Amino acid sequence: MKNGFLLLVLLCVGLVSCDKNEGNTQAVLKSGTYTGEFSRFSPDGHCTPTAVTLVIQNNTFNGFSELMKSPAIGAGVYKLTGAEIEFDDQRVWTSEFDWTYVLDGKYKFKTLGDEVIIVRMYANQMTDMYKLRWQDPATTLNSRNTTEASIETSEE
Repeated sequence: MKNGFLLLVLLCVGLVSCDKNEGNTQAVLKSGTYTGEFSRFSPDGHCTPTAVTLVIQNNTFNGFSELMKSPAIGAGVYKLTGAEIEFDDQRVWTSEFDWTYVLDGKYKFKTLGDEVIIVRMYANQMTDMYKLRWQDPATTLNSRNTTEASIETSEE
């Protein structure tokens, strides 16, 4: 299990640290909603993914997770520099949880088409990874309209 975990962490680090960083040449994130999952990998290989949503508008962010404060995605501004993204969370948090779960500080960053991978490694060998996909508003709206139309048809 430890070998599998180590391999996964090395793969994640390799993905975000490659010199050929095609998606980050302009260091831009599309405005809109990104959905996916957050995973915290521990040195023993334990990982529990959590569904998350991150909303990007210009150079600001906000979001939420399926589990309260695991991760804790607040609101603030961010800055992209090459293969690194730095979040400056401006929300006030209470003290009853592990603040390393707050999306704040510097992370490695990689885009692959509409996918975004954000990774931070800690000195204690824990790794946080956000794997997100940009949601095209036109596609989301079309699927919502199709669903609403089928509901109206079935009610008649």
